[in-house]
Amino acid sequence: MIALWRLSNSQDLQPRARPAGRWHGAGAPVVVLDANPAAAVFARLALSEVGHPRALPSHYFLLEVMAPDHAVSDADPPLHWETDLPGTRAVGDAWLARGDTLLLRVPSPAGGFQYLLNAAHPQLAQCQIVSSAAYPYAPHLAGIADAVMDGAGWLVAAGREGGRDSGRD
Repeated sequence: MIALWRLSNSQDLQPRARPAGRWHGAGAPVVVLDANPAAAVFARLALSEVGHPRALPSHYFLLEVMAPDHAVSDADPPLHWETDLPGTRAVGDAWLARGDTLLLRVPSPAGGFQYLLNAAHPQLAQCQIVSSAAYPYAPHLAGIADAVMDGAGWLVAAGREGGRDSGRD
């Protein structure tokens, strides 16, 4: 099983408005999941166009989803996937049309990977929401909450703690 995360205003794995995304066309039954809680928060910040996590609505939930790792396939992105929106949408739409896997792992513009969940796939029941914490965060995620909620200063502190202090403030 693989642990994936989503910051959402609902506590299920169903898409709502279904706008087009980087990796799929409008109307697609896709839910985007992230590899860790911080990535889920940053993805929501980018979509919401707010400058700080405190500006997000307070009714969100941080969902931890367990999914079968055998149900993941890797995308074969176009060469210039960062700017080729028609190309990336074609990749995701073809994956949805094939219906061969529940999840598609795609590169994220922020680095790392995101996972597209086909909410219409017959294996959807194999995904389980194992925790749902009211945003900003439950106490067991305090370390992540402190890092995200304290603004960009945590980036400098992380570099110093890891022994990578560049000497610049």
